[in-house]
Amino acid sequence: MREWPGHIATSLRIAGCAFTCPWCPMGDGPAEGNPALDWADVVAHIDAHRDMLDGVVVTGGEPTDDPDLPSLLAALKDLDIAVRLDTNGSRPDVLAFLLAEALVDSVALDIKAVPARYRLLSPERDMPARVLESADLLRASVIDHEFRTTVIPGVVEPTELPRIARALAGGRLYALQQYKPFGAEAPAPFSDETLSLAAGACRRFLPTIVRGLDIGED
Repeated sequence: MREWPGHIATSLRIAGCAFTCPWCPMGDGPAEGNPALDWADVVAHIDAHRDMLDGVVVTGGEPTDDPDLPSLLAALKDLDIAVRLDTNGSRPDVLAFLLAEALVDSVALDIKAVPARYRLLSPERDMPARVLESADLLRASVIDHEFRTTVIPGVVEPTELPRIARALAGGRLYALQQYKPFGAEAPAPFSDETLSLAAGACRRFLPTIVRGLDIGED
């Protein structure tokens, strides 16, 4: 499964996110006509199909904004199933708690941009520091983790990716993700060659791959 390579996993997507990333549909909560599910029912459904799965990916939106996240993860762990968390790193306090309580087995942390460009995504001036604190928590832990950047034109430039990689040095993996435009006004993505070259520069600091290239995964 692309969301968690090497695992047969299902995804639980928690809607709602305080970031205003361009062309992301997940910031406004559950879509009209799709009411929020009772997590107990979701966990029961996963338990009923437990023999088909070896993992659950909890993604968003931003899961750490949901106050019920720890109880959801605890219920999933009670099923003896591996859990991966996708997060934007905006809540290092929550991430620290989840790591301390061993409620996740793997974390994928999205690094949206270089610090100066976070102002395009969040009005909170300390957001870059909070994201870096989350990255530091993962680098200091023994947990499986990866850092990811979706290379969206206007949010991050390929020439900035090595700067991000330098700040993540010591991490287990950095995944550059090709941006897939949708909508008539969405900008064209950078070329596959451009991302491949950027990945090469990032490898000076930590292992780096590219996902979503037309020529296949780097």
